[in-house]
Amino acid sequence: MSQIKVIFFNIGGTLLQLRGTTIPQLYSKHLSTLLGRTVSPSQVYSAFRKAENWALSRKNFYYLFSDLDQRKYQNAFYNEFGVKGRSKINKIEIALAKLIELEFQLEKGVKPLLRELSKDYSIGLISNWDLNLYEILDSFEIKEYFESITISGEFGISKPSLEIFKSGLADFPTVKAKNTVYIGDDYDLDIVPAQKMRMLTILYDKGPSGLHGWPKRPEVKSPRVESLQEIPSVIKGFEKLK
Repeated sequence: MSQIKVIFFNIGGTLLQLRGTTIPQLYSKHLSTLLGRTVSPSQVYSAFRKAENWALSRKNFYYLFSDLDQRKYQNAFYNEFGVKGRSKINKIEIALAKLIELEFQLEKGVKPLLRELSKDYSIGLISNWDLNLYEILDSFEIKEYFESITISGEFGISKPSLEIFKSGLADFPTVKAKNTVYIGDDYDLDIVPAQKMRMLTILYDKGPSGLHGWPKRPEVKSPRVESLQEIPSVIKGFEKLK
């Protein structure tokens, strides 16, 4: 009998990518238009890293990412471009969210992968996303594969909080964390907290071509794949662990 019972996925950067671009490139394009001056992808990447470093430096790193934390994160990002004031930041965030949503597409091989895994495992989703994710999943015709969907916009809890992982796991009351696998593209927000929960993990590492444009992470303490097609064999490898 399989010791793995549930496969959890992150969505953005794992099952969804952007059409021929990355977040730094897309933000560069749209911020340049919205701010009326050139903003390079490298500047966007640097601003995101500073915001992420602030988030990771919080005293309660593994606990609730509150609304106040979200505002501080956005402030850390937008202050790098001289944008200050909640009304200005909110206006840009709303505009960018609408533009970026139109650019999403399914990663190649998502449907065959979910179809294959659903034969032997329950599948769940744990992700930082707004409530419109349900419409996105419907539009790509993949919602049916998920027995559990846990998103920050609904529960008010964001990764890397352990609580959002506990919420997802609670939908499978007879399953222990050690009998689950979490697959995501962000080492700090996905892999580290999932490992804290004692879940098995797989880092989906597309490097600079992935959603966030990050460098590859060959040094991480987790199995690492560069294509979705590699995932089933890694899971089978987990099955052999005692």
